[in-house]
Amino acid sequence: MNRNKKLAKRAMGTVLAAAMLISPLSYFGAETAYGATTYYDQKTEKTVTRGVTYEKSSRMTDAGIQNVHVLKVDLTESTLEIREVESKSEYGLKETVKKLLTDNGAVAGVNSDFFGLSGSYSAAFGPIVRDGEVISAGTTLNKEEGQYAAFFMDEDGNPFFDYFTMTARFGNEKKTIELASMNKVTSMVFPIYLDRNAMTNTSSLDKRFQNLVKFVVEDDTITYVSQKGETVTVPEDGYLIVMSGDYYTNAASMFAAGDAIHLDITSSVDLDKIDTAFGGGGKLLVDGKITTANSIVAGGRQPRTAFGVSKDGNTAIFMVVDGRGDSIGATHWEMGMLMQEYGAYEAMHLDGGGSSTMVVQTTEDKAPVVQNEVSEGSERKVINAVGVFQNAEKGEIQQIVIQPSMTRTLAGKPITFTVYGLDEYYNRIEIPASAVDLDAVGVEGTWDGYTFTPKTSGTFTVIAVYDNLVAQQNNVVSGKVARLSPTNTNIKLAKAGDTATIAMNAYDQDGFSYWASTSTNYTVANPEIGSVSGNVFTAKKTGSTYIKCEKDGAVAYITVTVGNATAVKAPAATAAKDVLNQPVTKKNDGAYYFNVAGKIAYTGDKTIAAETYNSARSKVKSYVDANADVAIYGGANDIQSAKKLDSLSWNGSYRFLNRGGVSLAMLSAAKGGITATNPSQWASFTRDIDNAGNDTIVLVMDKTPSDFTSAAEANYFRAILNKYVEQGKTVFVISCYNTGYWSSTKDGVRYINLPNLWRADGTVNQNYTMLRFRVKDGNVTYEAVNIK
Repeated sequence: MNRNKKLAKRAMGTVLAAAMLISPLSYFGAETAYGATTYYDQKTEKTVTRGVTYEKSSRMTDAGIQNVHVLKVDLTESTLEIREVESKSEYGLKETVKKLLTDNGAVAGVNSDFFGLSGSYSAAFGPIVRDGEVISAGTTLNKEEGQYAAFFMDEDGNPFFDYFTMTARFGNEKKTIELASMNKVTSMVFPIYLDRNAMTNTSSLDKRFQNLVKFVVEDDTITYVSQKGETVTVPEDGYLIVMSGDYYTNAASMFAAGDAIHLDITSSVDLDKIDTAFGGGGKLLVDGKITTANSIVAGGRQPRTAFGVSKDGNTAIFMVVDGRGDSIGATHWEMGMLMQEYGAYEAMHLDGGGSSTMVVQTTEDKAPVVQNEVSEGSERKVINAVGVFQNAEKGEIQQIVIQPSMTRTLAGKPITFTVYGLDEYYNRIEIPASAVDLDAVGVEGTWDGYTFTPKTSGTFTVIAVYDNLVAQQNNVVSGKVARLSPTNTNIKLAKAGDTATIAMNAYDQDGFSYWASTSTNYTVANPEIGSVSGNVFTAKKTGSTYIKCEKDGAVAYITVTVGNATAVKAPAATAAKDVLNQPVTKKNDGAYYFNVAGKIAYTGDKTIAAETYNSARSKVKSYVDANADVAIYGGANDIQSAKKLDSLSWNGSYRFLNRGGVSLAMLSAAKGGITATNPSQWASFTRDIDNAGNDTIVLVMDKTPSDFTSAAEANYFRAILNKYVEQGKTVFVISCYNTGYWSSTKDGVRYINLPNLWRADGTVNQNYTMLRFRVKDGNVTYEAVNIK
């Protein structure tokens, strides 16, 4: 370490000069010491590099969804390093966390310190030490009370947190002046210390600030005093004292070249013994306990970033909790509880709000990726980030991995299976396709490098072999087109020559969608009106016609009107029947049979003749109870099944039945969603389904997810169901409300609505439909039966 850097190290403090704005998390707010109750936690964990993991925990709580992102770093791994990073483009320039980490070569990291929000330039509030070299610090924070904490790692690898304070004085025999910061460029009113850790010359600084005066200091002597605005070189083994021209004129003109000077530094931490340091916000955990939030910690639930270490000092924990969107954020207390949960013993807040960002490059990624949902919709530009670095060079490949571009496709639609290697440190090593032997087992198709185009439908496995290393990807699906769905079924054009682009989605038998705009065949019924080239319709003259859209036997139609012509009527679309929708007849064949009906009781305000009422109910009961092992009444009813028949009836609260290889749960979302109605249902139905382990799952509800008040909750619910689909389970969601029967399959889940027996006016609903199910050996079929 050269003398210049030692001087800087002695001189560093934690304060910024002049008036720096604090970020949005820095406002006063009282907080209650409690946390949201978690009912369900859906976790995914990925490897970043050896000793580093990334986990996303998506929790349904009594307060809403809480998305938590966690990086855990093994500090005993000799090749790993944690350090603060700033812009490599220009000192003090604010950039996104992703750019900061990518440009500096980090494999993961988060936003770091607080900073001034206004303008394109700023400075971090806290001290910065990298690899034993003090980069910057200020001299005014934490003077009255501990507000902004900082993390330190000493030269022996011991981590700790401190409300760091420092003073810095520069003087000659005539006068001593206070320094406002060390290498922290803010408003440039008061004197600051500047060395080569910041810049090699002051040209960029002089462009931003007019009339600056610089003292060049080498060997404890002022060797040069610049003219106002003059650009000077920062000495390699020295430093500058830089101030505004007004400050020089009014308070520092007694300094001159040749003066012997003294630089006096006092600080709460001996920076000569520090290897790494970066600043943050208020302390979060002290000795394993959650601290009281200080005055700069935002109250309420906010997007937050925190950093902590385990009790033994061997593990670092980075955490981001999303907020102000689908995720509710976290309170100070909740953030402390979450950090405790992941093993932190000492911790502090980092900047939060719109700054909260976690960027990670897992072994599946070729470059760092923003993992969380930033609260402002796009990344905020910040002053610095804390990065995790893998310093080991890439070695020999120890294992290979197959990375599919998707796990479902359609016959004839290509899918890519990239194969890459991992060394002992999990460094990703690209492998050319020509060096890998690939095979698809279960379907026919052709390979072009890493791209496979299936010719037939079915579930298949891809096997890759490279240098005697083997990897395989199971349960890849080549599906069949079941239906087509154009985005716009009614094209209207003003005149001949106008064009319209056709957007088309194809859905397979399990309700998974695929872009099929250019692979669909289009036929114009009346070619005089227009023509289709590729997926673009061009009008030829005024009139109306329709376009027949066809792919693999599925057909849809689009009406086209040019000018003021009257629209023609197109034929009805055709779609493949659900392969599970088959006639169900009770037999003594070892299968399990159950019937499901919707609401039977009338709850309106009309008067229904007793004979009519009883007759309709009895008819339904005879259908539902007949030829079944279990009768399920999924809506309000006022009848009872025969005692000899196993049954489950709706009562408005959670119920569960495990029979014959079927997990059947009743859930209420009457108040607009599961959480608003009874959030404990999240824990109940996932626990019961997981414990039962059945291949068929049937959920009976009083609302379909699309009618939830919260779209975020509906998406969360669907994500849970999709998890079961990925496990190979067959999932039905049966809603029981209104007067229409409908069914739809989306992303592997079959959504069916069973109508009420009675219309609002008290008449019998002629659309009343029940379901019959047959389950055997993990296979299920069902049939919709209309009861008139």
